[in-house]
Amino acid sequence: MATRRVAVVTGANKGIGYHIAESLASSGIFTEVILGCRSGERGAVAAKQIANAPNTSKGCTVTNHQLTIGDRSSHGNFVKFIGETYGQCDVLINNAGMAFKGSDPTPFQEQCKPTLAVNYWGTFDFTEEMLPLIRQGTDPRIVTVASMAGRLSQLQTKELQRRFSDPKLTKEELSLLVKQFEEDVLSGRHGKMGWGNSNYGMSKLAVIAMTKVWAREEMNNIAVNCCCPGYCDTDMTSHRGTRLASEGAKNAVIPAVMERPPTGEYYADFRVASW
Repeated sequence: MATRRVAVVTGANKGIGYHIAESLASSGIFTEVILGCRSGERGAVAAKQIANAPNTSKGCTVTNHQLTIGDRSSHGNFVKFIGETYGQCDVLINNAGMAFKGSDPTPFQEQCKPTLAVNYWGTFDFTEEMLPLIRQGTDPRIVTVASMAGRLSQLQTKELQRRFSDPKLTKEELSLLVKQFEEDVLSGRHGKMGWGNSNYGMSKLAVIAMTKVWAREEMNNIAVNCCCPGYCDTDMTSHRGTRLASEGAKNAVIPAVMERPPTGEYYADFRVASW
């Protein structure tokens, strides 16, 4: 591996993110894999485990750097570190996310802002900050872990579905739609306005829509895709998922490493799927 190839995986100290990083490190096409983890201590342990794994490529260095998605100061520090240390990012896997568990007593209205803060606003801001470094990469890719919960059909009106899937949708228009959803949830009228009844689902729907916007804007530079890993056995699902996290991770790895990937697509069950 004479050519430098740098991959960044967010939320990679456990679960699906860990297995994504592990797969990239063993692929033989990266010289560096950096885990961006909220807990620097847990990230360091995970990076060491992956670095010492028998399948990890000998020419690949696995490290970690603290990163809290949704904290703009943390985003800036991480981007500065990658820029000063590597000068490029060839592949970014946006895996970090959050979800309130079904048994959580927090009222629906109070779950809205924290969910969007990480899954949409945080992911959007971090990726935007990383874009200049990704454009410096060789055959650069972005893959964002979304969810089947982000299906377009959760929107109750054809007009909302049309606006989110509009091939001319802009970043500004999408963010205004997300803000409107948040305002309607907080005022208790989101159902009447045609929104879905899942904060998590809406956050992932917005991420899928943003993937398509990025893909269109970066079509001459970066292949941008997203995926649903499936219902996996992870902490987020309270280990009720029926798919191994290592299997779910493949949905993100495929568009990250395949030759001549498509762009603007949504992967599920290891292939391009409908939104």
